Amino acid sequence: MQPRFYTLGVTLVELIVSIVVIGVALAGIMVVIVRNTSASADPLIWHQAVIVGEAYLEEILTKNFTADGVEASRDLYDDVMDYNGLTDSPPRDQNGTAIAALAGYSVNVQVTTEALNDITLASGNAVRAQVTVTMPTGSSVVVSGYRTNY
Repeated sequence: MQPRFYTLGVTLVELIVSIVVIGVALAGIMVVIVRNTSASADPLIWHQAVIVGEAYLEEILTKNFTADGVEASRDLYDDVMDYNGLTDSPPRDQNGTAIAALAGYSVNVQVTTEALNDITLASGNAVRAQVTVTMPTGSSVVVSGYRTNY
């Protein structure tokens, strides 16, 4: 015959305490999961805006420096200054075709002449291109770069 203190099992109090502890832990984990899944689209929107801005900036900075007048349309732009004041909503490819998947985004380009103090260039031989991409959320991403007449 075995003594009573060796009997196996759990008491009702122990069972209730363990259910409460597991419930609190699961609630905490669910809060983290819900917060992460609800914010998971934000990085994608920001990353897409940066990619759009970098694409515009790369297109601008690969053009000639010398301005020969403003062309009629973007597919004819041949120098950096042609892009000054360009506004696209939605963003467009280099041929001017709207990209339907980016319907909530808008792009604004400003190109200004600047003096670079650390580089010995004649006055007016540097321009700064600034591309501002506004996202569907209303936030903006600014990407900028310099083009010099070397």
